This record gives sequence, C-alpha cells and structure tokens, in this order.
Amino acid sequence: MIKQVLTVAAVLALSGCGGKTMIESDMSRMVEASPASPWLTVEGKTGSVVTVTGLDEKAKVQVSPDIASVVQARVRTSLQPRYFTDLIINCRDLEVQVSAKADDDAVPPAANLDLAVTCRIVARGPVVSKTYRFRESAPFNPAAPRFDVLVPKLIEASSKKLAETIWADVPTPVAKR
Repeated sequence: MIKQVLTVAAVLALSGCGGKTMIESDMSRMVEASPASPWLTVEGKTGSVVTVTGLDEKAKVQVSPDIASVVQARVRTSLQPRYFTDLIINCRDLEVQVSAKADDDAVPPAANLDLAVTCRIVARGPVVSKTYRFRESAPFNPAAPRFDVLVPKLIEASSKKLAETIWADVPTPVAKR
C-alpha cells in the first residue's frame, strides 16, 4: 500500500514539472489531398520535429507526416495546374527552423519560420539550379502560443512562396521539332 501511495505521489509531483514536451501537429490531410505525381520531389534531413527557439523554454512540434512531405505536397498542389510534359523539379537539402520572440521589443510577439532548399528545375532541356531562402512570420499569443496550429500555417505559407518562386524560375522549354 505504501509503495502505491509513493508511486502516485511521484507521478503527481513529476506531472507538474513542465507538462507536455512534444506538441503534435497533424498535417496528413494536407498531404493526402495533394495530387500524386513523380515530377516533383522535396527531400531534406528535417525529419518531423521542429524545435521552436527564442522563448524561455524550447517547444518541440512534431509535424505528421515529415516536413519534407508536407512542403512537397503544398508545392505540388500549387504547381500541378501549370505542369507541362518533361518538367522535372527536384528539391533537396530542405532545412526548416522556427524561432519565436515574445519580449518587450517585439510588438506584437512573432514566430518566424526560416526555410532553405536547393532545387534543380529541368524544363525540356534547359536546367536551372538555385538555392531558395524564405522567412515567414506570424503573430502569436505568448500566454497560449498554439504552435500546433502556428507551425503548419508557417510551413504552408513558406511552401506557397516557394512554389511561386520556383515557377518564376522555370526556364522556357525548348520547342520540340
């Protein structure tokens, strides 16, 4: 009986020391809703966990599925209507970092997502290789930051900006004879 009381007391004491360390964010519907096509790939070492830095305590957000799959799905969805035969886009070395600032100088408090990726675009012959870097920001409430909603919003906005920029860099295809 004493062991059970001590176990319950230990669990209660530990449960008050920091709470949940991993914030889950499910973006699988967004990925499932994108068209399936092999002409666009996004690869990265980012995995599925993003650490939000800049606050008193670091928050970890687990994006499901992995971040590269989400970025690939959003870029593909944006570019699919513009696709033409023999267009191939391969993006690699995707890096995503999230920081938040909630001190007195930052009014309103803002979270920033920095995205960097190197893409190779082949359009019926001509090839373009480029590294893209974007920063997306969004305000948040320090009392209830809701990173499970904020991080996906920032990933989606960055992915849309990446798609627009990639499309602007697609070379004019060489006409087939």
